[in-house]
Amino acid sequence: MLKVMAKRKLRQKNHAAGILEAGEKLFARKGFYPTTMEEVARAAGLAKGTIYLHFDDKRDLFFSIIEKKLDILLEKIENEMRKKELASQRIKLAIGIHLRFLEENRDFFKIMQALPESLKEEMEKRLKERVIEKQLRYIDILDQLIQKGIRNQEIKPLDARKLAVILVGMVHSLTIYWISRKEKGSLCQDESLVWQVLWEGISKQA
Repeated sequence: MLKVMAKRKLRQKNHAAGILEAGEKLFARKGFYPTTMEEVARAAGLAKGTIYLHFDDKRDLFFSIIEKKLDILLEKIENEMRKKELASQRIKLAIGIHLRFLEENRDFFKIMQALPESLKEEMEKRLKERVIEKQLRYIDILDQLIQKGIRNQEIKPLDARKLAVILVGMVHSLTIYWISRKEKGSLCQDESLVWQVLWEGISKQA
């Protein structure tokens, strides 16, 4: 009985992962409104009814994709940064992880960039705890790292929160440029560029 239940849970987990993957590709290629749940079901190789066992509706699926990817990014950054001591080393590491993540998950980034205004408003009103909080958590991580660098005399006494926002903006702007150029080359090649521009502006030794 326990083996049957374990197999059922594993199958359900695999179904959910397949639906998320199929939805991510379709939303990135077609956008939110043109994509139908029937198309997602076909792409996932499942019956349409199976999707509704995991997600309430298309909006729930859409935001679940965003939430899942943000969880992965935050987990990667938090785990890897434990391996470094200096704030400057951790910030540089976060830049590399972020660029690598966006290159490996370009469909996710396209979804975020193409988010319709109506969904942005809904995200702010209804899903603040699920998505916005995770985005702010990433800013918080960078903010705290920069504050630590300021306390340790590595970084100039500047507004840490604004520097965190600027850093995220630099990474996203480079990703937009990379996608506009049909994703030529590797996005990760720009890690040293982002770091150099940032560090020369904020380092106390610059």
